[in-house]
Amino acid sequence: MPAVSVIVPVYKVEEYIERCAHALFGQTMEDLEFIFVDDCTPDASMDILARVLDEYPQRRGRVTVLHNEVNRGLPFTRRRGVEVATGDYIIHCDSDDWPEPDMYAKLYAKAREGNLDMVMCQNRIVYPDHTDLCWDKLGYENPIGALIRQDILNHVWDKLVTRKAYEKGVVFPAYNMLEDTALIIQLAFNCETFGYVYEPLYNYFYRESSLINGKDSARKMYEMLGNLNLAFSCLEAKGLAKEYKKDILQAKCWLKDIAKNIPRDSYFDPYPEVNFAYIFNRHFPLKHRLGHVTDMLGIHGISKVFKRRER
Repeated sequence: MPAVSVIVPVYKVEEYIERCAHALFGQTMEDLEFIFVDDCTPDASMDILARVLDEYPQRRGRVTVLHNEVNRGLPFTRRRGVEVATGDYIIHCDSDDWPEPDMYAKLYAKAREGNLDMVMCQNRIVYPDHTDLCWDKLGYENPIGALIRQDILNHVWDKLVTRKAYEKGVVFPAYNMLEDTALIIQLAFNCETFGYVYEPLYNYFYRESSLINGKDSARKMYEMLGNLNLAFSCLEAKGLAKEYKKDILQAKCWLKDIAKNIPRDSYFDPYPEVNFAYIFNRHFPLKHRLGHVTDMLGIHGISKVFKRRER
């Protein structure tokens, strides 16, 4: 049984997967299992992956390649990888990103040192012209509330999680947007001990296509709303909604703030029940909150002045 299973969904990444595969197969940690799930990618991604794997014959025995019969999206693809994973710990990697060479060795060493259920690290955001350290605030004694309110971002690729957390039961989300959030919050509730590695060990490649904008913005927002509601319903089912009431309120305000990027002809107001809480929430810029006030009053000609992005 391998120490760590790394699950990698593959779809339309022929420009990036070679870099990712080299970074994965070149890890300093030997006791790794790699599970690549082809979500019916229409390009040469899988051929490129096979070519890179030929350069690492010592890894071949621990590489599993699965193929979805039809394109199913990230949640189904991640779930399929989890279902066949045999490692003591599970982590995900997006195939347009890449880990540092010693990422999994450091996360696993931290987990084993403290017998921890979840270990998190920092990450870098790689833009076309520069790189930024992510603003994730690690170090919370109990990070569950921080994950709900997004003080710790809800990615699955910078968090090593014991397989037992999956076996305790999780509901995989139905939509692509915020699928990390719906999954990692549930996993956190299935974990008892947490740890941190204060190093940027994962490189997230920023792609414009992932933004909430354009003609698909309303659909993306509905998907985000659905997956966030899934996380909230899981809290409710565990009888924890009251305990994390303030964190849930902050998460709802956060999604409302994101909705300000939607063009006027596609805009809808998520969580209208927190309209006033958002207005007085100093966590968000004043101009966003002023724009929300004018939206509520229906003064759209003025409200667009306060938006973050040109419509």
